[in-house]
Amino acid sequence: MKRFLTYFLLLTILVPGCNPDETIRVKDEEFFPLQNGFFQIYAVEEILYTAFNPPEELMYELKAEIVDSFTNGEGGTTYVIHRSTRNNPGEPWSFMETWSARRTNQYAIETEGNTSYIKLVFPLQSGARWNGNLLNALGEDEYEIQSMGSSFETGNGISFSNCTVVNQNNESNLVFKDERMEVYSPGLGLVFRESKVWSYNCSGGTCSGQINSGRYLKQVLKEHGQN
Repeated sequence: MKRFLTYFLLLTILVPGCNPDETIRVKDEEFFPLQNGFFQIYAVEEILYTAFNPPEELMYELKAEIVDSFTNGEGGTTYVIHRSTRNNPGEPWSFMETWSARRTNQYAIETEGNTSYIKLVFPLQSGARWNGNLLNALGEDEYEIQSMGSSFETGNGISFSNCTVVNQNNESNLVFKDERMEVYSPGLGLVFRESKVWSYNCSGGTCSGQINSGRYLKQVLKEHGQN
């Protein structure tokens, strides 16, 4: 009996946090992975609306690959991302543009061309709100973490686990629609993006509900890896 009590006390000292109901929190930075050679391949659906032409529907693959990194002026690391497209699997990739990304203790930042957006704020908390345009000259754009820790279904039979869902905007009226969201999963980064941004035909104070100009975009992660 004494031996059992001694063993029990020793075990309690060695594993004080061992609780079968306790879940281990994923590190925030895992939702925005940055490492040389890391790549993501997405299936993309896009519809472009213009005033005098029928909608242009596009379907293609997008590859985002971290090809280089350097020390930035803040003392952190900036990662260089090459974005390429192809119409079908098996075709060669066609280079499209260069973006970059970096993390600080407070933000996950993606720079699209010369425009920087704050994609996530740390620590990640459901209900957190911030100005996604804080680091650029555009108008204020409030982002919000809509949910955390749940699986997310993309609508085509693909689902991702332990997701952080960011609502970038959810505004719609008779004149325009601006609905944007992004979903992040640990180790994968951005797994889903959907954007509906357009204006409706309006004349004489009346709007028809017909789209005049704008863009629809749906982007779903289909492959990722490390070169």
